[in-house]
Amino acid sequence: MNRCDPKNKRMQVMLENAAMFSDVEFQVGPDGESIFGLKAIFARASEVFSKMFFEGGFREQHEVTPRVVVKIIDVMPDSFKQLHRWVYDMDVSLTWGTVFGVLDAARKYMVEDLELTCRRWIASEARRPEGAVGTFAAAVAGGWIVWRDALRPRVLLAGAAALAACPEVLAMMPCEDFLKLLSSEDLCAAREEDVLLSAQAWSAAATDRGEDPAEAWQKITEADVIHFNLLEPRYFAEQVVMPGRLTQEQSLAVFVARALGSGPSRKTSLLARLQLLLRETSAEDATSIIEPLQEFRNEDNYPRMLAHSLVQKALADHEHTSEWVGMWIELWGALRAAGLRDECVRATVDHCQNLFEEDPPAEGLVGVWICPSDTLGLVRVLCQLNELRKLAVLPLVKVLEALVRKAEDSAPQGGAACDPTASAKELAAYLEKIRARNGHLTALQNLPSLQQRLEALLVTTSAPQEAWKRLTTHMTCNSSSSKCLKNCLSS
Repeated sequence: MNRCDPKNKRMQVMLENAAMFSDVEFQVGPDGESIFGLKAIFARASEVFSKMFFEGGFREQHEVTPRVVVKIIDVMPDSFKQLHRWVYDMDVSLTWGTVFGVLDAARKYMVEDLELTCRRWIASEARRPEGAVGTFAAAVAGGWIVWRDALRPRVLLAGAAALAACPEVLAMMPCEDFLKLLSSEDLCAAREEDVLLSAQAWSAAATDRGEDPAEAWQKITEADVIHFNLLEPRYFAEQVVMPGRLTQEQSLAVFVARALGSGPSRKTSLLARLQLLLRETSAEDATSIIEPLQEFRNEDNYPRMLAHSLVQKALADHEHTSEWVGMWIELWGALRAAGLRDECVRATVDHCQNLFEEDPPAEGLVGVWICPSDTLGLVRVLCQLNELRKLAVLPLVKVLEALVRKAEDSAPQGGAACDPTASAKELAAYLEKIRARNGHLTALQNLPSLQQRLEALLVTTSAPQEAWKRLTTHMTCNSSSSKCLKNCLSS
């Protein structure tokens, strides 16, 4: 948003002096905090407010006082203040601790462009390990159950190391949700030390939750979510035995179990082991894990789990899809000896196509059709598969048609969270190159009409896209600070 624009400055003055320039008083939250505004400005941004103030049948139209009073008890003041700023065309401040309240308010009052902004912000944050943990913890602490469940897979992928790196975020997480993470077979845990560190941080912050740290630690030990026998002996002695975190009998039992090799091992799913291997590898070293990835080939559902993991990594690192897909080709070739090449190729291609063909969950916050980076990443993966002759042209044309249709359907609401127009533009450019080389292909006969529809979309959406870029440039984002979440949730 261009703050140098005179119109914007006038709106800022009206916002800063809302009590003076107002004909409606919103009494927000349990304590009824007063927030003032102009009915016309709110009606301009929201069909709900428009009907509330200017259409028949609503009590608010018949108020004869200087200001209409609207009581809103199911939205917190901090969230409504951000909605207030948005309808006045001002920048919003989204953090882990506030974004779900703002998203809920935007949905409730049908401020669709604000809802879109919140969804894109969450999808972007959840791509980072710290952001995934932070948004998940905020959803848990705020009681947003559906959004908590939508984000849990990203936290499990981020793994124990990400949990250990966010001690102040963990402080606000209830015991049940925290233990569910640590006990999940899908948790990526390269070192048991990371599990211990996250558990120590969570129990040490018990006072912030109104609990006793000793009792919190006892819940950890009773739940058996830490496999002490997997800790390096000296580390176990210094971090567990010497501080007295276990009784002498318990500590001795751990030492004996380790010496005899009889202690329990961490149960980890095939998916988590594959994801961990890929997560720790950069694109430039992608081929170095071809052999380790094959070590799991005799396990059940290997082709399907491998496909899921490979595609997920490529989407997470969508700037290097060519390197990752190139590694897939070498990996598939290496799997020929085990008779798995064709099955793994088919599973991966099917997984990619299914991601585009399946509708995303109604309350989804991450993934293809929701996150712009994931959607663009999948388009690049499909193009690379076609380049390497693992995918025909016709499926690419169908993907382009789906993207264009999604963009057209969402245009009246200001666009879709996944920004289908940007992905469609890149895919159309790739298909145009194919047509220049092979213009006779029957699969490309619908390409010109799709290009025309896309050009029309680019004309109509260029202004909103520029507004989004300006908004994200100026948007205040404190998500990188774990203290921000703690302060927001404890206030």
